[in-house]
Amino acid sequence: MDIRARQPEDLDTVRTLLTAADLPTQGLERTEGWVAEAEGRVVGHVALEATADAAVLRSLVVAPEARGQGLGGRLMDLAEGEAGPRALVLRTVTIGPWAERRGYRRAAPDQIPRSLLGTSEFEGSICSCCPSYLRPGAGD
Repeated sequence: MDIRARQPEDLDTVRTLLTAADLPTQGLERTEGWVAEAEGRVVGHVALEATADAAVLRSLVVAPEARGQGLGGRLMDLAEGEAGPRALVLRTVTIGPWAERRGYRRAAPDQIPRSLLGTSEFEGSICSCCPSYLRPGAGD
């Protein structure tokens, strides 16, 4: 399985994967993303929407037929590496325990970097409607 930078022509396929997994697709064009391919077909995706001091990790999805092979972990590793020393936040109702095993901690709304208010994931408000998980940045 190959992982490469997402191209504009991948967006429709990625949106289909996200919709099938009941994940949001809004703001995807504002992110930097990567896709995993198997036999010429997109079977996974992850994206970052970054600010100077933090980034939102979003749109992590693996097609059902590609699950159980460690692809989600590989995609997370790549996104975490690309985020560098920034604080990294993800909002999820499905993979919270998995994120905690990766070193993230559940975060209250007041612990989310304010710079993320401008991202499509938070759109001006940081609420507790969906659990957030934080991997602190290098300076935190």
